[in-house]
Amino acid sequence: MKKIFVVGMVVLSASFASAAGVAKSPRELLVDYTKQAKEHVYGTAGSAKGLNGSALNSTKETLLKHLEMPAMTGKLRPALSGKSGAERMDSLVTIIAAKKMSVEIGKKDAAEGQSIESAANASVKLIANADTVGAKASKDLSKEEASLVGEALTKAEALPTRILTEFSKAERDSYTQVIEKYDQLNQSGSSKSAEDNFVQAIMEVKKVDRTKALEIARKLKECV
Repeated sequence: MKKIFVVGMVVLSASFASAAGVAKSPRELLVDYTKQAKEHVYGTAGSAKGLNGSALNSTKETLLKHLEMPAMTGKLRPALSGKSGAERMDSLVTIIAAKKMSVEIGKKDAAEGQSIESAANASVKLIANADTVGAKASKDLSKEEASLVGEALTKAEALPTRILTEFSKAERDSYTQVIEKYDQLNQSGSSKSAEDNFVQAIMEVKKVDRTKALEIARKLKECV
């Protein structure tokens, strides 16, 4: 599986180079790139759900290596296990592809390349914080509100493909700012819950009140 992944990235880099002259937007190229990346990583399995045993563990470690964010490995490894582990692995494939492709995009459009790379890195931090969701009782939200925000955060873990390929640069950058603030608040040692911190992050970045922040979280939860 490791060999398939490495060879796949070489092939994908060559494919991008040959497609550079085609009239496709960076987002269109990224859609193609991520689709091919999953085919190269998983082969006939199609996704992480199609793997088990040593193949699953080997692929997990390969993804962590090619992510090239060693500081995040300790938090990501447990997040890639359990009930939601397979979905998060699939998200990592998209993130890795986006990080690699952002370098090529940046050669033609520096701002777009940087935007994609930053959003990809933020998506990694979102997944790394997965175990904090639901771990503490909220201090600021009702039980129903906390549940809503928790579901929104879980939903966001599975959205890197849409965020990286469908969002405009402005939307993508706003997402990045919210997740970076959310991660900062989670790492601050605050006694507040992840749900509280996410709402606060939205409020600070978007310059909105709590009610509006919850509306944004609701839209994220309902995003399909």
